[in-house]
Amino acid sequence: MVSRAIKCSSNNKLIPITSLMDIKVEDGYLVLATTDATNYFYVTSNSKVECENFELCVIAELFTRLVQKITTTDITIIINGEIVTVKGNGTYTLELPLDENGSVIKFPKKFEDEFRPDWGVLKLSTVKKVLNYNKSSLADNVSIPVLTYYYCGETVVTSDKAKICETNEMIHEQPYLVSSQVMDILGILSEEEIHVTATDTDMMFRTSNEILFAQNSENVNTFPIDTIHNLTQVEFKSKCVLPRLAILDVLDRLSLFVSSYDKKAVKLTFTNEGMMISSRKSSGVELIPYVSVTDFAEYTCNIDIKMFEAQVMTQVEDNIELHFGNDVAIKIVSNDVTEIIALMEGE
Repeated sequence: MVSRAIKCSSNNKLIPITSLMDIKVEDGYLVLATTDATNYFYVTSNSKVECENFELCVIAELFTRLVQKITTTDITIIINGEIVTVKGNGTYTLELPLDENGSVIKFPKKFEDEFRPDWGVLKLSTVKKVLNYNKSSLADNVSIPVLTYYYCGETVVTSDKAKICETNEMIHEQPYLVSSQVMDILGILSEEEIHVTATDTDMMFRTSNEILFAQNSENVNTFPIDTIHNLTQVEFKSKCVLPRLAILDVLDRLSLFVSSYDKKAVKLTFTNEGMMISSRKSSGVELIPYVSVTDFAEYTCNIDIKMFEAQVMTQVEDNIELHFGNDVAIKIVSNDVTEIIALMEGE
């Protein structure tokens, strides 16, 4: 429970509540809660504990590290005023954090108890697939805020302008945006079915033991979904199938010969025999034979080695299908997932 709950603690020194973990026993069940000041995450025990109702806040990072290092079957928590004693392998004393008035901090409650009908059901397996494929194409540049979100609708789409990933998984007829932080937390939930509830301002993701409260972004209509979808549908002149591990091995070796002066670029040359990868100065060159090739035409391009490697690493099959022949990008297709990688200008 502690290992899951800590995932929502951002530990922002400017916002004290983000450094805390709420520990509560209510109606016989233990509930842990954390927040990053935007999202609130609640984890409930599967079974009842032998304890009277109580609630307190502790320093999340310290408490988590302590619990993770305790090896005894049971952990005893004793509350005595502003002091909490934790007993496991030994006895440890924690001081409760206080507010500016010297009072014990109370964790805020961020959702209502009234029943809300399901808006939809999200599969944990889908979340994990999206995290595997789409995360590496997520923008981390806040200058384009909407691209820092996962677009979840008839497909799941992420893009940082240089890379695009579209996963053909139906999430909901009415699209919504999911932040990186929320998607990461959804990926560690404990049940396959995640029930989704939404209003104009907030979203709840629920299992029988967890509740994740998040903001519902108003920017879904500003996400360039039509433009991105059109790009993923562009036809390429040729395609080939290549062994995934061979590509990664070559890129790993070739990275020794790619410097900042090369702008992290490598050259891909598609020949009759296979795909040749070389550094711009040709100080490292290797040929990877095709498993198969269709509508072959000679083609050369420059691509960011780290960007290319990151997208190949997301693949799970032994072989990858690579489309080439376009002036601005190459495309990787597998498992109902389409990835577009922008090319770099030639020398």
